[in-house]
Amino acid sequence: NGGIRAFFPMGGIAIQMIRDIPYAIVTLLTYECLRDNWVKVQKDKAAWRDMVSGGIAGGVGSFMTNPMDVIKTRLQVDSALYKGNVWICTMRTLEEGGPGAFLRGSVPRLIHKVPANAAFFVFYEFFRRVLRVQDAKLEK
Repeated sequence: NGGIRAFFPMGGIAIQMIRDIPYAIVTLLTYECLRDNWVKVQKDKAAWRDMVSGGIAGGVGSFMTNPMDVIKTRLQVDSALYKGNVWICTMRTLEEGGPGAFLRGSVPRLIHKVPANAAFFVFYEFFRRVLRVQDAKLEK
């Protein structure tokens, strides 16, 4: 019932991108900043620093994009209630729960994202070393 469109609810894919693209940008920029200003300046190249930096980056990215995650979840659960419209969903969420409504679910999301990113960036740096990937030198 609903054909192929049933697999792609209105607002579902668009809001997924609205959440995931900023999440990736914030997480990667935070990680690069921590790597450049904390990890690289240390004499010992301990993997735990990559893990801590990755966990912090994932936490920051997750927390900053939690409002988009709330909207995404609401649209994917009941798109018809909001007519598949991101703006309508945002306004109704604000009316129902105030600004705090956009932080709902942030603790479980952080519990998932912090360790996942910690592990991801440990392996990311491991493979950068194995493959001998060099950072680009910026000319002044």
